[in-house]
Amino acid sequence: MYTSGGVPSSDDEEDGRSSQDERDLEYDPPHYHTVYRGQFRRFASSSQTSQPSTSAAEPWVVHESMTGGPEDGTVILSFGGHVAAYIWVGQERNVLHCLSRTELCSELVTWRGRFPQEHLELIDSSGLSHLPGIMFRRLDWPVILAFVERWQPDTNTFHMPFGEMTIMLHDMYNILGLRVDGGLVSATQSTDTLRDACSVILDMTVEELGEKHGTKTIWQGSGVLTEKTVESTLAVQRPFSTHYSVYLWLLLGGCLFLDKSGNRRHPSLLGELIVDDLSVTDYSWGSATLAYLYQQLGTTSRKDADSIAGCLTLLQAWIYEYFPCFRPQQGTLTRELSVPRASAWDVGAGCPNKSIESLLAFRARLDQLTNNEVNWLPYGVDVARRVPATLFFGCIQYQAIIEPYMPDRVVRQLGFVQDIPRTIIRPEKAKRSTNLKMYRVEFPTEMTSVMWTRFVPGTSFSVVLGALT
Repeated sequence: MYTSGGVPSSDDEEDGRSSQDERDLEYDPPHYHTVYRGQFRRFASSSQTSQPSTSAAEPWVVHESMTGGPEDGTVILSFGGHVAAYIWVGQERNVLHCLSRTELCSELVTWRGRFPQEHLELIDSSGLSHLPGIMFRRLDWPVILAFVERWQPDTNTFHMPFGEMTIMLHDMYNILGLRVDGGLVSATQSTDTLRDACSVILDMTVEELGEKHGTKTIWQGSGVLTEKTVESTLAVQRPFSTHYSVYLWLLLGGCLFLDKSGNRRHPSLLGELIVDDLSVTDYSWGSATLAYLYQQLGTTSRKDADSIAGCLTLLQAWIYEYFPCFRPQQGTLTRELSVPRASAWDVGAGCPNKSIESLLAFRARLDQLTNNEVNWLPYGVDVARRVPATLFFGCIQYQAIIEPYMPDRVVRQLGFVQDIPRTIIRPEKAKRSTNLKMYRVEFPTEMTSVMWTRFVPGTSFSVVLGALT
């Protein structure tokens, strides 16, 4: 997959099955399995080494014939822990909770309107202030979960009846209006550094952070109470630099990087807002949001998941863009280039439909879906010319989360004919079990940073469109 210098080599430069096998072995750690064709045309696997292997006993690893499973176990190693494997044998799970921060987004819109004009211009220049206003007030849980059931974290794509599709960087640009080039959001600060940053921004001592606010502690491992954060910053007279940092902190946590902490915001984003030397506008928030959503989709594809976080407005709007049969009534907003396309969908308000019957109906519709029903180019032709970063091949990152981005698997979304893609980017270590507390995927940070910073369309780090039909 990669040369010794970390540069991806073209498949055309490799000849013969032996060289391909050598490349696969280079990126398969000892705990991965080789596969052979088993009975019923399924693939089974055996250990690559005579040494004891913990993966051999892991039920999530494809190591024997699996009815209804992938035909090639070398690509989707973790299918044994996928919810689809359990659905196939009749083990249905409940409708997952789709997390949102509707109330926080409404408050952020209100707070934005209270800034004086000179401060409002600085807030808007961040390129992020429009996000609270375009987040969906209603999430369509069943349709989201029907697509989650088709997500495969080994390839970071939805496996449809006619092939693979995924959310790409030009989707981030068009749907959310986010910058997709720029620096990776890769800073990871120590707990002490983040606690000190919270102490400064909330104007509280470290000891005071450990006190109660009502019945809850202000600072916990999952984050800082949102109510206390607003009360100590936006609701009082503080320097604009403090208002600016807190507003963006709440915005990023409430729109792009939703977690399961409920009424808390994790302070890790303060690293980019007040600790790092770079400006907030220098970051590729689009690629960071996508990496985070990829991971959320991966964990939610496990059988034991009961909820999904991340930017679900992005996922739902992406479904509407590419699949007309799942669209609601379209809004009246014009689709100007300056308007993020998420704002063009009228999803209404009120409680979402949470019934298992709706999920089963959407699942059955997806099973029958054909490629002729897909709007392959919702933004018109030459999307990669307008958003060149979409051709990047490598890994994208959000802090400690690193996920493969492999557009060569979905070139139909670029207007080309799908060919056999390159070998998938395999992690250094992976544990994609049904127990989400044990879910771990690790990729080399050095390779990720090098490939992203050196990316130039048309080089070995990218999908070369001239080689496609």
